[in-house]
Amino acid sequence: MALAAIIKEETYNGLSDQLKPEYKKQEDGTYLLDVTPIDGFALEDVKGLKSSLGAARSERDAAQAQLRNFGDLDPNKAREALKKIEDMAKWEPEEKVKEQIEAIKAQLTDKHKLELDKKHEELANLTKQLEQVMIDELATKEIVAQGGIKTSPTVLLPYIRGITRMRQVDGKFVSEVVGADGNARISPATNSTGTMTIAELITEMKGQEAFSPLFNGSGATGSGATGSNTQRTGGRVNLEELAKLPPAQRMQRAQELGIKT
Repeated sequence: MALAAIIKEETYNGLSDQLKPEYKKQEDGTYLLDVTPIDGFALEDVKGLKSSLGAARSERDAAQAQLRNFGDLDPNKAREALKKIEDMAKWEPEEKVKEQIEAIKAQLTDKHKLELDKKHEELANLTKQLEQVMIDELATKEIVAQGGIKTSPTVLLPYIRGITRMRQVDGKFVSEVVGADGNARISPATNSTGTMTIAELITEMKGQEAFSPLFNGSGATGSGATGSNTQRTGGRVNLEELAKLPPAQRMQRAQELGIKT
C-alpha cells in the first residue's frame, strides 16, 4: 500500500515496527514521511509555497493593471510630472506666475526665431533680385549713354551680371566690377584707387575685340588673342553661355576671347 505523506499520532502507533522508522515526528505532534531528495524531487510542505505563489500572482496582476492605466506614457516622466505638480502646490503665487511667464517666453522666443529666419530668407531673396534689377538698369543706361549697340542692350546683361555686384556703402548701394580672383577691380581712371564702375566696364568693353562689333560706331582698340570659337557664334561672343560658366572658368575663357578682366 502507498504510504501517507503525513499521519497523526494514533495512526503512527498502529504502524508496524518496520514502517515506524520511515516517519519523523513534527513539532505539532504529527509524523512526516522521511523521504530522501533526488534530482530536485523531495517531500516538502507546499502550503507556504502555494501561498507565496498566490501572493506573487496577485501583486503581478495589480502591477499590470496599474501599468495599463499609464497607456503610452513613460512611467518615469509621469512620476517627474507628478513631482513637479507637488512642488508647484507648495509655491508662492509669485513663483507660479513666474513659471508661467517663463514658459510663455520660451514659446514666444522659439516662434520669433522661426519667423525671423523666414524674414531673413525672404530679405536675402529680395536683395538678390534688387541687385540684379539695379545692375541691369545701370548697365542698360550706360550702354545707351555711350552710343548704344546694334541690338538690344539685354544681349550684354548676362555677361555684365556675372562680373558685377552691388554692395552697401554708408547705407547706399554702389556697383563694382569683380575680377577673376573674386575681388573688386580697381578703377582704370588716372590717380584713382576706387573700385571700377559699370560705366568704366562698358567703356572697356567697347574697346575690346570680342565686344566692339556690338557697339555703334566703335572698333576694337585692344590687343589680345582672337579667341577660341567655343564661345563665339558667327564671329560674335555667346555672352549667355559665357555667363553660365563658373567664375574662374569664365574669366579664363574671357581672356582667351580677348576680353580684359
